[in-house]
Amino acid sequence: MQMLVQPFDPNQFNFNRVKEKEVLFEVRRRRKDEGQDTAEGEGHMIAVNVSPIDRGHVLLVPEPSSCLPQVMTLSSLQLCLELVSLSGHSGFCMVANSLLAYASVNHLHYHFLYIDHPHLPARTLGGREVNGTRGCYQLTRHYVRGFGFQLDSDPQSCARAIFQVVSLLLVSGVPYNIAMLRGPPFSDPHAPSDPRHPPSAPPSLVRTILIPRKPVLGLKQLYQRVGPPPPLFAASCELALGLIPVMDMETYATITEEEIVAILKEQELTEDEFSALVDKLSSYNETKS
Repeated sequence: MQMLVQPFDPNQFNFNRVKEKEVLFEVRRRRKDEGQDTAEGEGHMIAVNVSPIDRGHVLLVPEPSSCLPQVMTLSSLQLCLELVSLSGHSGFCMVANSLLAYASVNHLHYHFLYIDHPHLPARTLGGREVNGTRGCYQLTRHYVRGFGFQLDSDPQSCARAIFQVVSLLLVSGVPYNIAMLRGPPFSDPHAPSDPRHPPSAPPSLVRTILIPRKPVLGLKQLYQRVGPPPPLFAASCELALGLIPVMDMETYATITEEEIVAILKEQELTEDEFSALVDKLSSYNETKS
């Protein structure tokens, strides 16, 4: 991966090449037409992930025959919000990486999996609303700088708020990692100050964590070819969720929180770079209003 927006290449691996036995089912929206339920549009593939991180790890490939590159779209973000909302399981999560942010396949896809751990930082991160915006929060109490969104009732308007920031990042040449999961409102005054202690109330809504980050050229496998891999790769699970998969038991037994935080902070934008994005976002919304 050499560019943030790279054309789909049918000669490279893509999810239209997965084995038939790896495709679990497809999802489609339904609409009632003259009293009958009818499927709407092309189905969206749900396939097993052959390298799972946790239980039930699958891939969502929106409209696979459209051969969309790994550039998140408004409709696919709305689809992700709807799918997380439909699950009654509080541990059901979505994570995804843009190109140059450890996406290793240039075919639009999202990861869905179950993570039962109650102490995920993403569940309890605070946030203050970005000036001039509606529904976009600047994260507080996180290891790295980022944005947050919350789905109250309308997936379409929430998806538009997320997509506005995604579009700004694309125009600015900034890669990103994203996650969706259940948690309390960002404005909740009773949210705990320590992300390692979850709220006592059950998660009430779907929140989205979006982390702009420094670019990574090439693939994860590149590190393994030229030398020993780093103790962890800072992608969507690590930066957006706060879930830290590591390479081996020795690392798991010896790595410290300080070492993890140092690795994560190497990937974040500087304060000036992030402030410039916030200013652009505020100015855009003020002009629009």
